[in-house]
Amino acid sequence: MDTPSDLDRALEALYAAFSRYPLPAKADVCDHCVSAERVRAVRAAPLRMLTASALEPYAWNALYTWGDVEEFKHYLPRLLELLILEELDGLHARSLMLRVGVRWQSWRKIEREAVIGTVGAWWRHTLNHYPRDVDGMDLIEIIADVLKLDLGPCLSEWESNTTEAAARHMAWLMHDFTVSVAHNAEWYVLLDNWIRGTAPAAILERAFFSAGSPEVAQELSDALETHRIWSRH
Repeated sequence: MDTPSDLDRALEALYAAFSRYPLPAKADVCDHCVSAERVRAVRAAPLRMLTASALEPYAWNALYTWGDVEEFKHYLPRLLELLILEELDGLHARSLMLRVGVRWQSWRKIEREAVIGTVGAWWRHTLNHYPRDVDGMDLIEIIADVLKLDLGPCLSEWESNTTEAAARHMAWLMHDFTVSVAHNAEWYVLLDNWIRGTAPAAILERAFFSAGSPEVAQELSDALETHRIWSRH
């Protein structure tokens, strides 16, 4: 179960792990891509006080036309924090995590562990809140496809989560996953088999009988019917 301290602890560990990367003395940025005013904005406040609007130009351009890996590591804790808090547009999530995913296996152990801890807390936070800017399937793809992490523990946490929010994420996935194009990636096969199994129905049924509104009850009921159809194939 997610608690505020779960996410807080993960973010504190993330900031600590990457604290060895100071703000560079000078920004190496393409001045045709980013204005001087926007560069100044992202360098004008302490890291933890930077707003999403100040960081957004960096989020779009980091490692492409702005800065190196060490500068990326400097900003990464705040970027992830703002994504999880839904202050930074979720459209940045996959792009930023792809930039992590292609590099992070060579990072220091403490840095990798901090990223894993933060992504785990992000997953639990997502299960406990609905709707989310970065939805459950988006985050599954980040965890399993981009970062190559084991999806099994995430699915186990979903099974044990008794919140209505977790069930509504499941209801949403029932409709989204059925129109996805399957492929042979190991994580996708695992997810496909799990969805065809009994766990999704158990999650949905448990929440159906305690639904907070008729609309939510209908949403869960529709998803149960979709699961019955999906599990036969």
